Amino acid sequence: MNLTPFRRPATLLLYLSRHFTTTTTTCSLKHPPPPPFPSTINAMDLTSPPPEEPPSYIAAARSHGIPLRQSAPIKPGPLPLQLPILNHLRTKRVILASASPRRRAMLNQIGLTNLEVWPSNTPEDLDKKTHSPEEYVSATARAKCHAVYEAVLAAQAKPDATKEHLEDPAVVIAADTIIATRAGQILEKPKNEQDHVRMLTHLRDGRYHRVLTGVCVMAPKADASHPGYEIRGHVEDTKVYFAREEDGLPDDVIESYVRTREGADKAGGYALQGVGGMVLVEKVEGSVDNVIGLPVRKCLQLCERVVFRQGEEVEGEEEDEEE
Repeated sequence: MNLTPFRRPATLLLYLSRHFTTTTTTCSLKHPPPPPFPSTINAMDLTSPPPEEPPSYIAAARSHGIPLRQSAPIKPGPLPLQLPILNHLRTKRVILASASPRRRAMLNQIGLTNLEVWPSNTPEDLDKKTHSPEEYVSATARAKCHAVYEAVLAAQAKPDATKEHLEDPAVVIAADTIIATRAGQILEKPKNEQDHVRMLTHLRDGRYHRVLTGVCVMAPKADASHPGYEIRGHVEDTKVYFAREEDGLPDDVIESYVRTREGADKAGGYALQGVGGMVLVEKVEGSVDNVIGLPVRKCLQLCERVVFRQGEEVEGEEEDEEE
């Protein structure tokens, strides 16, 4: 069998050299190499300023070595609660007869952001010895509601009344919160630090207590019949258990909590929604928002009652004696 003799090394190298040169030339004609970078540009110079200068506040922060963190996008909040009474009151004049920031915040949270705050100046001087806790808190809330409703009407009669004050209030909301011990003793806000410590120690040693909030709501009558307004009230009762001394609530923990001043302006001397709820309270039986300051669901029911259902008798609701 005749085989083509293998090319000699020199001949092979010459062949490869010619083929490689031809291929390179062909490729160079189809894909010309990119032009070289100008000598004035350093492609790896990362310190060169970007084409557009940053805002002045960013440049100033960088020059002083202040780190900047890019803000996260703002997430939309929940959609507003759509209830007939809320939709009605959002476009009306709503008076809150309380200076409590917690009550205002709770009503704001459900969509009543148009509140006018008219704190009541009515003295809370009912005799605690002759009134049960329920009677005391109900009468106090009712007195506040009456006083503010009359003050709003009196402001309308003034010659210098503003346009906003000439509008009749859709509702006036008043509330009062107290603490009732197991023995029936009524506690309100602590008078000083020593009283604060004694109050919390008593609540701990009593094991549980009741938080009572009287809510009263008034609205003008649509037919202007006597007495000219509709009024309803309710007393919400919630039982709160404090931790025991052997379960992590010794005297020094109570004293430390008092020094935080968190409960200094609150009935009973503690805040369920704050540190007090974590270090003092073991459990709650009943409405949690009542302990914070206002039973919101019941408050809305009363508003609906005095606005949409005037003249109806509803079992279990308080009615003003004048009606």
